[in-house]
Amino acid sequence: MWEKISELLSTLQPETIKDTIIAIFSCAGGLLGALMGDHLYLLQWLCYFVAADWLTGFYAAKRTKTYASAIGHAGIAKKLLIIFVAIGFHGVDQILAMPFIGVWAVGALAINELISILENIERAGHGSIIPKYIREMLDIVRKEQENKIKSKLPIGDKSE
Repeated sequence: MWEKISELLSTLQPETIKDTIIAIFSCAGGLLGALMGDHLYLLQWLCYFVAADWLTGFYAAKRTKTYASAIGHAGIAKKLLIIFVAIGFHGVDQILAMPFIGVWAVGALAINELISILENIERAGHGSIIPKYIREMLDIVRKEQENKIKSKLPIGDKSE
C-alpha cells in the first residue's frame, strides 16, 4: 500500500501538490468559518495557544532531554482533540441558543493552554522571565474556573 502511495506522489508535479494542499486548507478554513460564525476569532486564539503550548513543550523536552517522538505525537493528537472539543461546545451553544457556552468552553481551554505554556517555560529553565504576579493570577483564575465547573455540574459528591 505504501509503495503505491509513494509511487503516486512521485508522479505528481510540485505545483499540483501545492494546489491540492491550498485547496484542502481553504476548504477546512471555510468550513470552520461557517461552523464557528462569530466565535471564529476565539477558535483562532485557541489554536495559537495550542500551537504555542506544543512548541514550548517540545522546547522544554529538548532542553531537559526528555523528548520522545511518541510523546510528541500523542501531544499533537491531544491538541487536535482540544480544538474538536471547542468546536463541539460551540455546536452545543448553537443547538441550545446559549452562546455563552461556546465562549466559556473556548475561554477555559485557552486558559489551560496558557497555564501549560507557562509551565513549559518554567520546565525549560526560563521561569524567571515570567513575573510572579502573572503566575499567581493564572493560578487563581484556574482554581476559580475549576470551582465554577464543580459547582455547576452534578458530578460526584460536591463535599469532596
